[in-house]
Amino acid sequence: MELKYRESVKPSSATPPHLKTYPLSFLDVTSHSQYMPMLYFYNTKQIENQESKLALLKKSLEEALSAYYPIAGRFKGRLAIDCNDEGVPLLITKLKCHLSHFLKNPITPNLLPLFPDNLAWSDMNDPDHDPIMAIQINCFQCGGIAIAICLSHKFGDISTLFNFVSHWAAITTHHQDQNKPLPSPPLLDAGVSIFPQGNIPVYRGIPYYAIPKFVCKRFVFEASKIEALKAMAGPIHPTRFQAVAALIYKCAVSALNPNSPLLTSIAVNLRNRIDPPVPSNTLGNMVTALIIAISQEDQLAELVSKIKEGIIQSEMQWKKLGGKYRDLDFITDRLKQMSEAPPTLEALKIPLMALTSWCGFSMYETDFGWGKPAWIASFTNQYNTVIFMDARDGKGMEVMVSMEEENMARFQCNRELLQYAFLDPSVIL
Repeated sequence: MELKYRESVKPSSATPPHLKTYPLSFLDVTSHSQYMPMLYFYNTKQIENQESKLALLKKSLEEALSAYYPIAGRFKGRLAIDCNDEGVPLLITKLKCHLSHFLKNPITPNLLPLFPDNLAWSDMNDPDHDPIMAIQINCFQCGGIAIAICLSHKFGDISTLFNFVSHWAAITTHHQDQNKPLPSPPLLDAGVSIFPQGNIPVYRGIPYYAIPKFVCKRFVFEASKIEALKAMAGPIHPTRFQAVAALIYKCAVSALNPNSPLLTSIAVNLRNRIDPPVPSNTLGNMVTALIIAISQEDQLAELVSKIKEGIIQSEMQWKKLGGKYRDLDFITDRLKQMSEAPPTLEALKIPLMALTSWCGFSMYETDFGWGKPAWIASFTNQYNTVIFMDARDGKGMEVMVSMEEENMARFQCNRELLQYAFLDPSVIL
């Protein structure tokens, strides 16, 4: 890989004075500040047009940053962003290999250099000066392109990242074809209006349990295997996520500590759960967590039932975080409990597993004018964390699992797991 150049890309139009301070919601304030990574691969097969593509990407990025103007600013303390248009780092690299060769072995160590400045899941060292987002565009010898984006979780959740990339892509396609519509503007202030910090005490943020020697493996579930898992749950009728999550849980218990219960945290999107619900292009952190306990004795159907029941029982509580059922006492108590979570792994008395689903976001519709992505990838280095993503066909799933080395050695050999999933398979273009 060769770094061709880097620059700071600023919004195409200056942020107006009355928008210079962007307040954060209480969910933003308590979120960790690690950079969420996402990587979009495109098999363009057009070597001669690569430079014009890069120029167009930069132009449309400037326009996207004008709509998402806080991203080009810098955090101002814990409660706001100074929308000073300082810009977003953009790195351009050239790789002396073909995209098809690269994707024959798409393991995490090979993906890491494609992300800008080693930011993927790293913490912000100096939030008042570090960029909120960074981008690296990787150009393959065959004309293929991989676009890597890292967004601080302090500004927004994974839905925010997907919305931004979709907006950027829509502007790019409009420049190539005027019949393609320009994207709708994002809802920038809805999050802070629904979840205002106000007079709520500023509690410590949620701990981020990174693993020094982590191993992240990718497990691919084909649609037919997921249907077989759903059938095993019987009359419960689980979703795709619930069926696959139950299998992951079941295999994780024996890999981590078969003699102890396992606490499980499931990330929940609040956009469609508060009353009234908010549009999907609402920015910011709008995620909370559901906690359930599982044991070695739980079978697949029991695990699915626990997940479904936990979600149903928690629906009314989540509504209290914002909207017409907003309950300030409930919010304060919940934030206090979150801030009292153990700050270190050693303080955890029961193993914890964190699950988050990135499914259902139409990621593979992100077209910059060269067709849909050949593959979309990410990874995690967080302690016992699982990320679920849609496969390219929209029916299968790709599941990233991060564990300590010795635990992963047991988990990845689980026979029941490997009956349903392929471990780190090649990506076929």
